[in-house]
Amino acid sequence: MQITSVVNQKGGVGKTALSVGAAAALAERGRRVLLIDLDPQGHATTESLGLPEPPPEAPSMARALTKTWRGPVEELVVPHPRCAVGDGGALDVIPTSSGMFDLVRRLDQFRVPGWQLARVIQFADYDHVVIDCPPALDVLTNNALVASHGIVVPVQPERTSIRALRLLREQISYIEQAVQRPPVLYYGLVPGLYRRPVSAYAAAALNELQGFGLPVLAHVPLGVVINEAAARGVPVTTFAPETVQAAAFREVARALDSMHSGPVTPLTAPEQDFVFEDFIADVSHARAANDSGARSRLYDLLPRHRKPH
Repeated sequence: MQITSVVNQKGGVGKTALSVGAAAALAERGRRVLLIDLDPQGHATTESLGLPEPPPEAPSMARALTKTWRGPVEELVVPHPRCAVGDGGALDVIPTSSGMFDLVRRLDQFRVPGWQLARVIQFADYDHVVIDCPPALDVLTNNALVASHGIVVPVQPERTSIRALRLLREQISYIEQAVQRPPVLYYGLVPGLYRRPVSAYAAAALNELQGFGLPVLAHVPLGVVINEAAARGVPVTTFAPETVQAAAFREVARALDSMHSGPVTPLTAPEQDFVFEDFIADVSHARAANDSGARSRLYDLLPRHRKPH
């Protein structure tokens, strides 16, 4: 199972369109694909694919990451019924949920390590996992980077993308050292959201981006077809298969598939586990022993994990 994150902390660069388009193009090639919407804003789930978010009491990625729900990953998956797939292929989705917003605050506050997502999906049975990351270098993006074999970076041909790419590379280097995982592979850049013909400014920015030494997988120029496909809840490759944008997503899928031809080394999380409820219990006991007055028993209403005796 090859795990790929589509990541750029800069917003508005086409991450969701690329995530959905590449995942759908892989399914069109006959691959079994799991698309994970890790962005709390949920554009891939609701806007691009027309899927509902799970209700608060249902199994969700937010609950799985905090271990308030501990079932199999299959119970988080929703098949997409309107995507054209090849023989043996599938496009399944783990949608976002309302709890993802609160999850970022909680996990950032308690400095949770980055292996939670890897543990949630470690027993999934797919050829490819594509993760649509949020537009931030936050705890969710860090979880995606820890879990991924490689990344695809959508960029705009402008100088702000150059700085964003530098910051992303620094963050990845930090994560590799912090969790002691193998190097994250840079599968390539995907320039997009620009008008044709390319202006002199955009061309200069593209040349500088290419100076990073990363392959350019495809170009996805601006086109209303992406919005039209999203309005109908289907990928561009299904809605308008003959367009330039659909062809670009197929190029990205072909590149990802070529990297999948050899054996993929599984990423193994360390045995030491983090349990949110256990952490809260430890904090509660410490605060109860030291706090008084209005702060006394401050943590008693938070969820606890019942340890076996």
